[in-house]
Amino acid sequence: MLKVAGKTHPGRRPGENEDAIGWDNERKLWFVADGMGGHVSGQTASKVVKDCLLASDGRVAMADRLVQAHGAILEAAVADERLSGMGATAVVAGIVNRSLEVTWVGDSRAYLWRRDKLTQLSRDHSYVEMLREQNLLSEEQIRGHPHANLVTQTLGHGDPQPSQVKSRLRSGDWILLCSDGLNDELEDEEMADILRTSADVQEAVERLVAAALDRGGRDNTSAVLVEYESTRFGTAIQALINAPWLPIAVGACLAVLVAAILWGQR
Repeated sequence: MLKVAGKTHPGRRPGENEDAIGWDNERKLWFVADGMGGHVSGQTASKVVKDCLLASDGRVAMADRLVQAHGAILEAAVADERLSGMGATAVVAGIVNRSLEVTWVGDSRAYLWRRDKLTQLSRDHSYVEMLREQNLLSEEQIRGHPHANLVTQTLGHGDPQPSQVKSRLRSGDWILLCSDGLNDELEDEEMADILRTSADVQEAVERLVAAALDRGGRDNTSAVLVEYESTRFGTAIQALINAPWLPIAVGACLAVLVAAILWGQR
């Protein structure tokens, strides 16, 4: 069972919204795309990505879907010179059985909210992320770096190589996808506080975007939240595993077993 909420806002800067969000719950596919290249071309680029992902054959691997979107952006730019130079970043999440698969190009992000903890799943294709991986910058230095928004891979430019990460899901997990307009304004702990105090994914999405706007809203801001719940049987098993009394019960059973063995040896 899945619950989904999404919101995209142009922010407080002039021009149209260049972000695009979308999903196909039947195929268990969700995404955020962030267009670049000017208001008209950026909006077109993100729409091309959206159309490609929704129209793509479900049997095509996610990384290949994004490469197809890259080719479609290039074709659109050739057909209309006004769109020359447009591009987009994108992050896509899909679920197969209980396995989450996240694929991305650029700095649109994916997070996992589990048991009161927010974990970043994707890693930006960016200049500062390369420095972080080389242990040259701290997380605090990254946020204040003058080239923090310089991406190294985009759809529509060069030869993008999508990255991918997989994670086993647990019932109650929330999957957050967002454009950089959200995480540029809010730190991870601020986003975690909002998720922690929201009643459901719809309220959480509304509050996340509103908080980014209150902080300045300097860019288009988009967020998609997916709540994962396993089947009733799976939910019951997960609840049993997470039950605080389980270690006590197991310990008591072991104590009884040891006592029985010792009694039998008398």
